[in-house]
Amino acid sequence: MKEPSINVMSVLLLIGAAQAIFLSLVLARIRKRNSVPNLFLAALLFVFSINLIEGFRSVTYLYHKYPRFIGLEWPLTFLYGPLIYFYVKSLTQPQWRIKKRLLLFHFLPAILMYIYLIPFFLAKPETKGHLLFLANSPNRNSSPIVEPTTIVGIIQITGYLLLSFRLLKAHSEIVRENFSSIDNVSLSWLRTLLIFCFCLLCSYTFFEIFSQFYGVYKESEYVLYLMIAVIIYVMGYKGIRQPMIFSESEIVSAPRDIAADGRPMIAERVSVEGEARPEPEREQDKYRKSALNGEQSEKIVERLTRLMEKERPYLEMGLTLPMLSNMLDVSPNHLSQVINRKLNKSFFDFVNAYRVEEAKKALVSPGTNRFSILGIAMDVGFNSKSAFYTAFKKQTGMTPSQFKELAALPEAGKTTR
Repeated sequence: MKEPSINVMSVLLLIGAAQAIFLSLVLARIRKRNSVPNLFLAALLFVFSINLIEGFRSVTYLYHKYPRFIGLEWPLTFLYGPLIYFYVKSLTQPQWRIKKRLLLFHFLPAILMYIYLIPFFLAKPETKGHLLFLANSPNRNSSPIVEPTTIVGIIQITGYLLLSFRLLKAHSEIVRENFSSIDNVSLSWLRTLLIFCFCLLCSYTFFEIFSQFYGVYKESEYVLYLMIAVIIYVMGYKGIRQPMIFSESEIVSAPRDIAADGRPMIAERVSVEGEARPEPEREQDKYRKSALNGEQSEKIVERLTRLMEKERPYLEMGLTLPMLSNMLDVSPNHLSQVINRKLNKSFFDFVNAYRVEEAKKALVSPGTNRFSILGIAMDVGFNSKSAFYTAFKKQTGMTPSQFKELAALPEAGKTTR
């Protein structure tokens, strides 16, 4: 039996656990409009901290000295998936509030696991050592206690991660239909975080099931816990800085919401308080109940085109669908229908197409040579250089710099205008 010892890895894990507990307390105490996501994130970070503490006990072999704590963290495997899913759901749907009974249903596997393990928890410490094949044992993966719950936990977390990706996809579609600038509301960082969580799940799967067979148990254990420490810092940092995704006034009067399984839905009406009464709809039936006819649609298109060309509202960085509908004095839902159905574009692509055209004029104009490309991007309504480059290349097939160089060639002067 190895004696407990402190090393660099154990110190890093202990610092990571302390940081997770600190961040969870900070997030739980923050009082702002998106406090619900903070609570789920705080709970998730706290569960991660317990996992890191267990990692600290494992790499220092302290479980030999305190065997009575063995197994306390096992049921927590069933909390990761629900907490990640609810965090994503509460960020993408600010009006959503979870019911206590539903919360209990999602946490039931962890509760049942604790109940199932009560005899094990009440056993004598020396008995626990015999019931569980401890770390570094070649027979560890044949433990009747660990392996079944591990496999079920991996399947459960995978399912929740897939549902979370579906929520983000549906959220992205909502954003593109309501905002002309999406950098602050797209939650692209959260998609990256989910991908990292999926990689963490793969590492956990390898560590628990396969590492013993390849003789790299300790190495994979170190990688797993280091990944957890990194994810704690990223989640805490982003969680504290995350602004409100969108307010009720910025969403169309009949926006698509997201069902519990990640499918798009239609909200019949959003009240002043932001309470929506959702009605499930298929994508192709989105405007099935709309009273807008073909003649009215053509008139809205004409008025919209005239407004965009004369008043150029697209130059406003924060332009949203409700703002544009107010300028036209039409229903936001009707305007969304016209842009989607008649023009075959999302609101995001529709507005940015005008911005790109404006940028193209500025790039070939002699009077704007003194301005940087970023300056031109800001002038035409983009709020970042990356968003400008992405939209410009999507519409023209080249970067702004390439377009400017091509426009400077005499034989290309006519084709670029």
